Amino acid sequence: MTLDMRQNVNLSQFSAELLRKINNYVYEVPEEAIGSPMSPKAVADALAEMRAALIAPYWTTVEIRDTFDQMGAIDSLRRDCVAVADDGKGIMLLYDPDEKSFVLAQNGTHGLQTFGVRGDAVGCFLSR
Repeated sequence: MTLDMRQNVNLSQFSAELLRKINNYVYEVPEEAIGSPMSPKAVADALAEMRAALIAPYWTTVEIRDTFDQMGAIDSLRRDCVAVADDGKGIMLLYDPDEKSFVLAQNGTHGLQTFGVRGDAVGCFLSR
């Protein structure tokens, strides 16, 4: 990532924006979904857990391991992302400005690694 791209990302806005997304989140289950939907209590508990997991945003480098090819590659793609939440159980929510999406990452042998869960902030966090 270039320095210019980093300058285009306002870290101070992340926390407020994420709180807004959590507070306005509406849980919807597609008709074609498999399995049982989360109960309203489970959704409320998960949103409270996300609020508690929010951290002061900071830049970090992550290995991109989203696809089978990326998982098997010896030389991994590394990217600068913004860490925005830490669940305290080894999973972090990051913002990837190159993809303009949120992504989950976990600590691997060489630092943070993604594992193919991308999308909106709340949906990613709830999918842990």
